[in-house]
Amino acid sequence: MSTDPRFAFIKIFVDDLVTEAVFYTSTFGMSEKARLAFGEGADALEEIILTTARDDDSNFILWRYLERSTPPAGEATLGFTVADVEDIARKAEINGGSIVQPPKTMPEAGVAVAFIADPEGHVIEVVQYL
Repeated sequence: MSTDPRFAFIKIFVDDLVTEAVFYTSTFGMSEKARLAFGEGADALEEIILTTARDDDSNFILWRYLERSTPPAGEATLGFTVADVEDIARKAEINGGSIVQPPKTMPEAGVAVAFIADPEGHVIEVVQYL
């Protein structure tokens, strides 16, 4: 398995997870891969991970905040899986980006996660599997 960064997922924020999941599974033949809930306070959220039957496909993730308003439609979160989330966060800053949320280990989910932004402010979630 390669340790090179891989485009792995895209996320959109929604108000109604079930309605949106039904839309994407019914319209595009996607299937539900997982449902997760995590975070606390204003960062608490739940997500549904959708995928297609293709072995090489990336995930499409629906997110819903539990205690704050849904961001307006039009912006998405890009996601990359990487070998070293700390290294990628450093590289982002060196290359003109910024760290939105520093790397955080989430043992219950088996990942370390950071949120970075490109030079124009587009948010990128960087995930390292533990």
